[in-house]
Amino acid sequence: MKTLLVAALFTALIIFGCADNSSDLTSPDAQINQQSNSPNWVKLPSGLGQGFGVETEYSASKLILGKDGGEIKLKFKILRPGHEFGDYEIKAKVKVAKHSFPDDEDRLFTITMDPDNAYLNITPSPNTLYKHITIDWEIKGIDVSDIDPDTFDFFYIADNNEMLETSKNMITVDYNKHKIKVKKAVIDPTTTEDTPGGARYGFTR
Repeated sequence: MKTLLVAALFTALIIFGCADNSSDLTSPDAQINQQSNSPNWVKLPSGLGQGFGVETEYSASKLILGKDGGEIKLKFKILRPGHEFGDYEIKAKVKVAKHSFPDDEDRLFTITMDPDNAYLNITPSPNTLYKHITIDWEIKGIDVSDIDPDTFDFFYIADNNEMLETSKNMITVDYNKHKIKVKKAVIDPTTTEDTPGGARYGFTR
């Protein structure tokens, strides 16, 4: 009887131990899957002092009339003589097409660049418009060595974390000139949910 009891206890311990090991093995996978849903933004250089940082917000705004449309441009350059990646330079242009909203309305459009990651926040959200916006954006003077050309892309991320790939005429990563660039990136506003607060467009790696 003691032998049977010992055998039963031993079997129970083995089953319990296997269950614990199985839990330990699956929990990291669950975390990885959760993290993979977040944008893996291209990182921007830190330590630029007064030239660029959390304290300095780089943005541009323009009041646009619906019947005319218009462009919002953001451009700046930080000189870095002798730096391994050269001067730090940003050129961004967001185009709002004619008749994207009622012709007799005017709306203030703003593009703001994040200081740490390569994305633009655009307000009002493009999905409040009848037509798509168009984005041209070039960032020069950054470390692009960790960018995988096979996964490098330009995405739209709404306030509700909806993440969609944009269509575009060109997207490039130049390892020699330390530059990334996208031309005529668009997302059809009818494919996105209504998030009027704003939207992000950015480079992922």
